[in-house]
Amino acid sequence: MKQAIQQISEPVKAAIEQFKTAYQAALQSDNALIRQMVDHVNQSSGKQMRPLLVLLCAQLYGDITPATLHAAASIELLHVASLIHDDVIDESNLRRGEPSLLAKFKSKTAVLGGDFFLSASLSEAALTGHIDIVSTISDMGKALVKGELLQLSGSKDAIYNQNYYFGVIKAKTAALFCTCAKLGALSTLKELDDKAQRLIEMSENLGICFQLKDDVFDYQEGGHIGKPVGNDIQEGKMTLPLLYVYEQASNSEKEEILQAFNSKDIAYIQQLVVEKGGMDYTQQQITYYKEKALQCLQDFEDTPTRKAIEQFIALVADRQK
Repeated sequence: MKQAIQQISEPVKAAIEQFKTAYQAALQSDNALIRQMVDHVNQSSGKQMRPLLVLLCAQLYGDITPATLHAAASIELLHVASLIHDDVIDESNLRRGEPSLLAKFKSKTAVLGGDFFLSASLSEAALTGHIDIVSTISDMGKALVKGELLQLSGSKDAIYNQNYYFGVIKAKTAALFCTCAKLGALSTLKELDDKAQRLIEMSENLGICFQLKDDVFDYQEGGHIGKPVGNDIQEGKMTLPLLYVYEQASNSEKEEILQAFNSKDIAYIQQLVVEKGGMDYTQQQITYYKEKALQCLQDFEDTPTRKAIEQFIALVADRQK
């Protein structure tokens, strides 16, 4: 995975280093506790795929500018803030295989740590000097909150259907990827045209792909990075592999599925989604959204940057961990 990301990053290699500098500068603080939290988060930082997407989209659409770098830092900081807050909401003690900020610093401090990352995100957005970028980041923050509330407040009837499920994905994971493409285009100081909209559409399909793949990992031993198998079930989240099986089941079978789901019978549910085609169906959906994402790039010139984005899409859809 690391080697693949390095290859994808090649067209924007210099900009990646500049992004890292901007990102770290945004997290500087004279408060000792904040520095401890920042260090802890940085020790288990992810692959930073979202800022990479911002840079690639900016270069595909126009040119990477200082505003692009600050926009990339802003969206990554917002993403990290949302993960910290999600861990508090879900009472999750693991993040990417390491103790979460919640586990190390407890809930009140972790919430404030997430607030610090959120504030740093807004500061980076302001440094772009581009009001549309500031507005886009602010809107994304609101969208993440709405998506989380949708997930928390859904009725029992609502959460057991695919329309609800895809609504949550589009409001959270996919919206974050869409924002990356929009920031990349906006940072070139050009108005959003039809080609930029195609980038945004590409990123929505990419984001759906990303989440579906994560959902598959939740049913595979050793597949889901940093989270135990069955984590979604433990948190009461019925994702697509099981939703498909549930929707195809008879009324009596649905009762059995819900009983197993509510009692957290992970082994039974894992076996069920494999035997009843839930995993195969989800993989078919991943392939479908992967192809939709690739089709959105057809209007762009065949350049190393476009090839890198195509590789990015393939990596998200085909990754094994």
